[in-house]
Amino acid sequence: MTAPRSLLGQFVALHIAVAVIATLTLLWSATTLLHQTADHFQRTLLQRQAEIVAEARASHRAAAVPLTSGMAVAIFGADRRLASSSGPPRAAILAAATLDGHHHFFRRGAVEGYSLPTRRGWIVVSQDDTDPEVVTDDIVRTFLKRFALLILPIAALVPLIGVLLARRLTLRMRAVSAIAAEIGPRSFDTRLPLGLLPREAEPLAVATNAALDRLVEALHVQSAFAADVAHELRTPLAAIRLRADAIADAGVRADLMAAVDRAARVIGQLLSLAELEQPQMRDAGAIDLAEIAESVVADRAPAILAGGRTIALDTAAPVATIDGQREAIVLALENLVDNAAKYTPRGAAIVVRAGPGARLSVADNGLGVSEADIARLKQRFWRGGAAGVEGSGIGVSLVERIARAHGGTLAISRGVDGDGLLFEIVLCGPAGGALPG
Repeated sequence: MTAPRSLLGQFVALHIAVAVIATLTLLWSATTLLHQTADHFQRTLLQRQAEIVAEARASHRAAAVPLTSGMAVAIFGADRRLASSSGPPRAAILAAATLDGHHHFFRRGAVEGYSLPTRRGWIVVSQDDTDPEVVTDDIVRTFLKRFALLILPIAALVPLIGVLLARRLTLRMRAVSAIAAEIGPRSFDTRLPLGLLPREAEPLAVATNAALDRLVEALHVQSAFAADVAHELRTPLAAIRLRADAIADAGVRADLMAAVDRAARVIGQLLSLAELEQPQMRDAGAIDLAEIAESVVADRAPAILAGGRTIALDTAAPVATIDGQREAIVLALENLVDNAAKYTPRGAAIVVRAGPGARLSVADNGLGVSEADIARLKQRFWRGGAAGVEGSGIGVSLVERIARAHGGTLAISRGVDGDGLLFEIVLCGPAGGALPG
């Protein structure tokens, strides 16, 4: 049998085991002590009775010696022959008596005997413990029964008190664990309370708080570094754009401007990612997902239509309003729409849907990707094997990060008819509970 894994279970099992062992030990000790005391009392009584008989015999008053119930007295002469006896005849006891120069206690079953040497022989006194008038064993048995009735409730009370104390301790630990479970990207300022845990577990709370402080500091440094690098790259890109406008060759100028635009887009995504890596979401407010979907479709429709593809907006389902960063949600939807336009052939249809609930989705009927590649789409800097398509490979991972920052998820699957892909953002909003949908 394995020990319970929970602290409370181990505490209860230990207390029950200790209570059972303590109870059995106490009962055994009390029984042994009482029997020893009763035996000592019985032997003293036998010894005293033998001395009285010896004194009476020495003064020729043997007939006047009284006997208690269940007691027998036998007198042996110097020739070891039975001279006289009184009380119940006990041949087995008389046969077991040791007749030498020393006194002896001996027992046969429930009868205890005592042999005492005298000048003219031996005196053997015996007592039957089962005699109704012998109260020594009755007292022992009665006491043990009552003692057991007294000790058993106490033994049951000891583990019960231990369980209550352990329960109180585990409740405090669960309260601290619940606080720790709430610590996340939107609550990095939360720390484990001190003084609530036992003194032995307090260093764990202190170490956890210190680790959270270091983690927050590292995130600040990381996001600040990414933001600084992105800002520093904007200046040379602006200079390159100015120089590119002066190039006479239209083809070269167009290629260079396209490369600058791609670099600017990557920088913008890095800035957005740095913003999302902050421990807390800033500038959060109520946002209308239907309005965002309409805005993105209106902004991207001209370029998509010019590229020989179609785009449609579906807001027929009820759409929820959530708390979050509007710019981040817009960026996520723009990435999905741009990817759909980038990785689908001419003639493909793109559908942007808001709802039901706190959902935004982008579906296309393009060529799609394999099941293995679907699982890799969220990896940063993975761009697949589409020929002639350039990109940074961080768009989908950025979308997933935005969804997670709003307490949501990004799901990727094949289209309804098995053609193309379906990207669905399910949001909850940084305020906490999930929204309907």
